[in-house]
Amino acid sequence: MKKTKLTFIFILFSTASFACSCDWGGNFIRTAKNADLVILAKVIGHNFHLEKNGKIFSSIEETVEETFKSEYDNETGFYESIDLEIIELIKGSETRKIIRIFASDGADCRSGVRDFETGKTYLFTPTFSKYSLSDMPNEKETDYFLWGCSETSIEYIAEKNKVYGLIKGKLNTKKLIEYDYAKLLRKIT
Repeated sequence: MKKTKLTFIFILFSTASFACSCDWGGNFIRTAKNADLVILAKVIGHNFHLEKNGKIFSSIEETVEETFKSEYDNETGFYESIDLEIIELIKGSETRKIIRIFASDGADCRSGVRDFETGKTYLFTPTFSKYSLSDMPNEKETDYFLWGCSETSIEYIAEKNKVYGLIKGKLNTKKLIEYDYAKLLRKIT
C-alpha cells in the first residue's frame, strides 16, 4: 500500500511539473492592444499531425485509423492545427493569405484549436511559432500558435457586424458578450 501511494504521488508531481503555469493575461481587448498581429480570418480546415511519422490528416477518424495500422507501441500521439484564410489584417504585418495555427496538449501554454468551426470567422491574435516553448510535428517557425493564458480569439458575426466572446472584463467578471465590431476596432488599433 505504501509503495502504491508513493508511486501515485510521484506520477502526480511529475505530471504537474510539465503543466503550463501562467496568470490570466486579460480579455480580448487587452490582449489585442498588446499583440503584434490581429487578424480577421475564416477557418478553412482542420489538420491532425501524427507525432511519430509526421503524416497529416484532415479528420480525427483518419488519424485514429492510421494509428491502428501500425504495430501498437504506445506512440499514437497527434497534434492539431487549423488553416486560416485572412480576410482582414487589423494590426501588424502578414503577407500570406493562408496561415496555419498549431495547438498542443496545453502543457506549453498554447491554446487548443479543436473548437474553431470550419467555415466560421474569428478575430485572432496569433504569435509566431518561433516564439513557442515547444515544436509540434510539421510546424515551421513562420507558422503560428495562440497563447493559452489570455483571450486570443473571439467569434465574428457578419450578419450583425458584431463579435462574441470574452471581450472585456476582469478575471473575476469574465463573461461572454456580443460587442460592436467597429467599436472594438477603435479600441484595439
